[in-house]
Amino acid sequence: MTYASKYLSNVIIAFFFLSQLHSLQAQPYFQKTYGASNAEYGFSVEQTADGGYIIAGETNSSGAGSTDIYLVRTDASGDTLWVRTYGGTGAEYGYEVHETNDNGFIITGRTTSFGAGAADVFLIKTNSSGDIVWSKTYGGVLDDSGYSVQQTTDNGYIV
Repeated sequence: MTYASKYLSNVIIAFFFLSQLHSLQAQPYFQKTYGASNAEYGFSVEQTADGGYIIAGETNSSGAGSTDIYLVRTDASGDTLWVRTYGGTGAEYGYEVHETNDNGFIITGRTTSFGAGAADVFLIKTNSSGDIVWSKTYGGVLDDSGYSVQQTTDNGYIV
């Protein structure tokens, strides 16, 4: 078998597989809209231990500054349980959220309101109701952002 014929057979197999996937229709469990009068963005969503969801992003409709971290907690049907915003007079963005071992939440993102530089990594730990337990900033004099966060086995966090 030549290289060209082997390559062609792989493409045909892949195309057949993809064409079969195309015929499957995904059905949404629910479809909801969250937000207010201005722009809201959801950057991260995770299913929680109780079957609900936690969504992190940004809001331009409410909060302390021009843009604030937006955290939405829903039940399993997508109905809003609570909404929180976090930030100062500058701009804050929530790029990722995870439920923590204590059923609270850890959020990472970016802040221009707090910290040492033009923008710094913003790490926020909340309880299960979204109330801030602690927050920290990390960074130097230039721009820094946190795009991903995980809880470690010793109950710390890595950004």
